[in-house]
Amino acid sequence: METNTKEASIGWQADKPLSESLTLLLEKEMWTDVTFTFRNQEEVVEIKGHSIILAARSPVFQAMFYGQMDGKKEVAIEDASPESFKLFLKCLYTDNVDLDEISLTKVIEIAHKYQLGYLLDICSEQLAKHVRVDNACDILNLAVFYNLKELQKEACNFVDDHVLEILETPGFMNISVETLKMMLAGDTLYADELNIFRKCIGWAENKCKEQNLETSDQNKRNVLGDAFFFIRLPTLTFLEYTENIANTKLLSVEESHKIYMYKGCPSLQIDLINSIVQRKSKLDTILLPGDQMEIKFHCPNDIHLLGLMLDQPKEALANVRRTDLHYEYELPDKHLSAIALHGKLVIRETGFNTTFQTPYLSKLPNFVSLSEKVALKGKNEPYTITLKANVYTSYDVQYLQRFREIGLTNGKSGFVKDPGPSLEYLLSKPWPYFNFKQFITGVQYQNVSNR
Repeated sequence: METNTKEASIGWQADKPLSESLTLLLEKEMWTDVTFTFRNQEEVVEIKGHSIILAARSPVFQAMFYGQMDGKKEVAIEDASPESFKLFLKCLYTDNVDLDEISLTKVIEIAHKYQLGYLLDICSEQLAKHVRVDNACDILNLAVFYNLKELQKEACNFVDDHVLEILETPGFMNISVETLKMMLAGDTLYADELNIFRKCIGWAENKCKEQNLETSDQNKRNVLGDAFFFIRLPTLTFLEYTENIANTKLLSVEESHKIYMYKGCPSLQIDLINSIVQRKSKLDTILLPGDQMEIKFHCPNDIHLLGLMLDQPKEALANVRRTDLHYEYELPDKHLSAIALHGKLVIRETGFNTTFQTPYLSKLPNFVSLSEKVALKGKNEPYTITLKANVYTSYDVQYLQRFREIGLTNGKSGFVKDPGPSLEYLLSKPWPYFNFKQFITGVQYQNVSNR
């Protein structure tokens, strides 16, 4: 066993956390017993490691050093650069993955090969923070290829939110057919379907050229594979379908006939190969008529409820006047008035309830935003949402400020300077609430991806 003890003076470990001690073992090559070799043209680069640490993190290294290949102490690496492998080893030894997106990608590729599931999760979480319009397709491609579920989810959510920009990027043309299929499968990939169709055909043409195939309609459909069925051709308008698809050879005569039949009479039970489901925007609002603080809400599909739309009767803000502590004072300018809401929201069928407090709003209708997303499953029976709330007006805040600033009393001799009550005393008094007669007029929610 080769041992390097150049830096191994007695007591070097004192006051060092585990990660720092292991980093020194790796960087100073102390007591190493494994050598990884990299051939760079005529030069051979060596990186040393510790078989016991490697085997403790990876089943592949365990089999390599302590299984059937027991005794193997030199490993040739042909699918990674020395720089990338050094980063990988440092992450393996310490779980520290403070890396840029390119380095994270390289570490993920190596970590997948050696089956370091925990390190893959950490790297995926970090890489998700680097998703941008220009790299979203590349990151989603990586996540699909290595089956990184959480990274797939985060990347798909980003794609949904920026789909129009992402369809224009070079990265979209380079995704795999499996990645394309995942993108198209989402109901929340909200873009004009004709635009989606055209971009997919452009993607197919690019793949044909890469494979030295003629860019015929048949070859385009072949390279699209199952992804073609996720293009929602039946949701196009009659004119869009006729002008852009009917005169091509992407569909057989029978397939095209079925779509025409569906467009002519959607109620017919027709076996279509392409999805007929209209895509949904990520954020949506349903307006509901009503004159009460309880509504029956039919959930169209799986959603995250974000809040309620409210309509405030104007009379609730009219003639608001306070008299308190034997002081009377002038009413502030009405155009400065605002309201805030305090209360409780209950969803009867789920048992969910939460308190809320809205910020001051000077425009109506008001919006009650929930402090957390509420997951609701799509079902035929309605959910019952009840809101109990009080309104607090900004007049009271303005009055408190006026007490603090000028402390005036109202008397026959006119306004007289008076320090007035302290702000602490005023804040200790109950603030006035007014009867709240606001109406629930709608719900705002986020559609959940069906991927």
